[in-house]
Amino acid sequence: MSTQLRMRLPALDRLDGDSAVEWAQLHKDRVLATGSDRLSTLGQRFPQAMVHASLDPQDLILLELQLPPLSGRRLQAALQGEVEAMLLDDLQEVALGHGTQAADGTVAVAWLGLHAIARVQQQLQDGGLQLQALHPTPLLLPWSTGQATLQVCGEHVLVRCGRDRGFVQWCSGRDLASVMQMLAVRLQQTGVQAVQWIDAVPPAWAERLPSSVLAQAAQSSGPLPGWSLPLPATGAGAPRLAIGLALAAAVLAALGLQLQVSRWQGEGEALRQDMARQFSTHFPEIHDVVDPVLQARRALAVPAAPRELPAVQQQVASVLQAIPELAGQVRSLHYQPGQLEMELDADAQALAEDAQRLERWQQATQAQGLQLAREAGGRLRISSGAAP
Repeated sequence: MSTQLRMRLPALDRLDGDSAVEWAQLHKDRVLATGSDRLSTLGQRFPQAMVHASLDPQDLILLELQLPPLSGRRLQAALQGEVEAMLLDDLQEVALGHGTQAADGTVAVAWLGLHAIARVQQQLQDGGLQLQALHPTPLLLPWSTGQATLQVCGEHVLVRCGRDRGFVQWCSGRDLASVMQMLAVRLQQTGVQAVQWIDAVPPAWAERLPSSVLAQAAQSSGPLPGWSLPLPATGAGAPRLAIGLALAAAVLAALGLQLQVSRWQGEGEALRQDMARQFSTHFPEIHDVVDPVLQARRALAVPAAPRELPAVQQQVASVLQAIPELAGQVRSLHYQPGQLEMELDADAQALAEDAQRLERWQQATQAQGLQLAREAGGRLRISSGAAP
């Protein structure tokens, strides 16, 4: 259909039928109507509408990873390996989406827990709506070649700098002028020549790049990106898929392509067996060969003997998951079994001096089984139950 309903979801822990959501109705890329209504009201106004939704920034994990030139399954395997190293959960429990690899080797990647996505689907379905795609927040902003679009959203700045590229800049508690200066430099390095701000240009914005203003109503009117978070299959989709496959098989048979398909299968099996033989020659310790390329890559990437993730990495990962604001703001680390000391940079020290913020940090680390205390000299001490 040429008519779309787009909406920006609230934080997922507050999402229900009474949640107010900002929405826009588009027809052939032209905005027909916008507003903010309860989810249940939208279901009555647009019954069974297919929805392109974007996440609240605090639920979003959107990164750009630098990788060597890869494509297809190799790119997917490399991304899974990179993301798995950052996850504390099982990779099988998250939905991982990514864009195409840019000329500079960067790949935009985002992920969200499968349970969270299923909850979004269920809430929309209960309200009489159907989730068609779930996008990282910046990727529904307007965009055109050579320009970037920015929007202040609470403690974050949303940035879309390409059809498939964007990021979220956290700026609460930091010098806003320096954050804006850093944003301008980063955008210039990616070839951006001008920016457009949703609603208003912040006073602290650096004048390095020409800027213009778009109305608030345009915030979800951008061209759809080429990727989104993968959605679990719904019960209604399974019969349709089965029917589609059956019809496709009948058409292939009618066109006499079965012989060609059989020949391709034979060539593919011969190639697979040859790769498996070569793999077994180089890696005799691995007996079950399923995917030779992926298994070889993993065999080369891991140490000779399997080992658990070092305790220091586990503790650092737990801290960063509990307090994402500390990412990139730690000057030095000192670790002894069960206890980690972080020396913060000037911006992070200023955040730690806020008693309420420090209390939130302590609560977040306690949820990870850790104890956080502020020390003199801009340091944080994080202890586990195993600390002496």
